[in-house]
Amino acid sequence: MNQILLYEFQNLLINKSWNKADLAKHSGIHFSDISRIFNNKKPLSLHYLDAITKAFCLPEGTFYSYYTQLCFNQNRYLDKRRSVAFIYKCAINGYKNELHFMISVMLEEKSKTIRTKNLQNLFQIAEQLFTEGKESEAVPLYDIIINNMPDSLSEEVAISYFRKYYLNRLTEDGPSTLVHVLDYLSYMPEEFQELTFLWIMATYYMLKQWDKVLHYANRLEKIAKIEDHYGKALLYQGFALTRLGSSLDEVLDLINRYGKINEYFAEIAIGNRFVALIDFGQLHYADEYYNWLKTRDDVHVGLPRILESYVKLGRIENAKELIKHHEKEINEMAISSNLFTQQLYFDYCFALSLLKCEERSFIEGLNDLIEVANKVKNVGIFEKFKQCLLAIWHYKEYLTPELEEKYLHLLRPNKIPHFNF
Repeated sequence: MNQILLYEFQNLLINKSWNKADLAKHSGIHFSDISRIFNNKKPLSLHYLDAITKAFCLPEGTFYSYYTQLCFNQNRYLDKRRSVAFIYKCAINGYKNELHFMISVMLEEKSKTIRTKNLQNLFQIAEQLFTEGKESEAVPLYDIIINNMPDSLSEEVAISYFRKYYLNRLTEDGPSTLVHVLDYLSYMPEEFQELTFLWIMATYYMLKQWDKVLHYANRLEKIAKIEDHYGKALLYQGFALTRLGSSLDEVLDLINRYGKINEYFAEIAIGNRFVALIDFGQLHYADEYYNWLKTRDDVHVGLPRILESYVKLGRIENAKELIKHHEKEINEMAISSNLFTQQLYFDYCFALSLLKCEERSFIEGLNDLIEVANKVKNVGIFEKFKQCLLAIWHYKEYLTPELEEKYLHLLRPNKIPHFNF
């Protein structure tokens, strides 16, 4: 054990009038292990250090600056087991000085082989943080791996680029991280190649850039070995073809194909057949779609489309009953932090605005349409923005001077938008 750390422990024992047996009792560590640690016959693990620190009623991390020296073996190389546990703990708890020191030691290693091993261990820590949802703690580690791995074409570097793309895909940094992830695609394991195409495809779906959705869905279909990925490739192709001018028969054929994959996709296919029919103008299928959807947990997904269909069919009372019956789901959409759900709520607000206009509440309806248009414009959903403009133009004779000014303001260009709900 580090001599300074041993000195600190011995002083604390004296101050508390404890012996090693007392420390064993208060820390929950077996007496024999305490003795071996104090006699330098057993390495002090991070778990034991935290237990001893707690026994002395001191804050966790009190002795971390001393523990850095214990992360090295007798040859002065980093000990994988102790250093990995220590770096992980420093990362999640914000011990920045200790973390910086450990990473500096890793990067200063002159041996290319050992430095590679050190960074591979750091990559494992980053992956653990990522899978546990500690993404902000993982990102700096991925950056270090990208910038310092001796083999710049290694799997670790390629996967680090993918992780950065995944985390930044809906921000203003998305385009630049996409360039890197595509450059490193061939250096990824097959599983990550599939994940890359899957998330690029899903990202462009959120942005409603249908030509790119179709492009990456086709690429995913060709390489997919995972059943779920293959099914989603066909699913997204169907969504894209609907918007790109394909025929209803082509879209239904795709739905039939993924409906045969497994029970999950068979169930999804039932609903998406109704969606396709409605999107191709057969609005009377809204009732059958609703009957299929209304008892499902994801009923909120179809509410905007059904509401808009009722409004366009002139079924105003049905539209109002739908809103009243699903008030809970609508309120949950309104406060959701999920990006997809937020888009659905934009669609709902658009349909509700149309309903207000059809009920001749033109000022309120047009004001709401302008608000929806503003929001979707700011996040780059130009498909919905154009729909809002067309709807406002349809009711243009009811624009007040104030609403007309707001409408004209919508038409002014602004900076390139990105998702930041």
